[in-house]
Amino acid sequence: MAVSMYICRTPRPDQASEDPITLEEWKAVVRDVPRMHLYEGPDSLPAHISPPDAADGLARWAGHPMGETIWFHFQDGKIRVDGFDSYVALRMRYLANYMNARVIGPDGQAY
Repeated sequence: MAVSMYICRTPRPDQASEDPITLEEWKAVVRDVPRMHLYEGPDSLPAHISPPDAADGLARWAGHPMGETIWFHFQDGKIRVDGFDSYVALRMRYLANYMNARVIGPDGQAY
């Protein structure tokens, strides 16, 4: 089972509504950061990539060194990534710094 990691401003992901990242803020960061792409419908993706869902704020990172597509899910004031390796951790920390946030696990452990 893949571990979910979060970008949020609170000590635990279930507290994200107390100091939320806004959808507008998230979209602005994704537009500004190289190799990040907002999901804007099936026509916006290469044919070999299928999105996990079509929620507003869904973004993909196309810069993983191993060629993997990494999905970033915006929901309830936080960003979730399912699955985690050292490359994803670095990208998440980079994005978190952009938003004055932190990378944490479901139990609140900082990464």
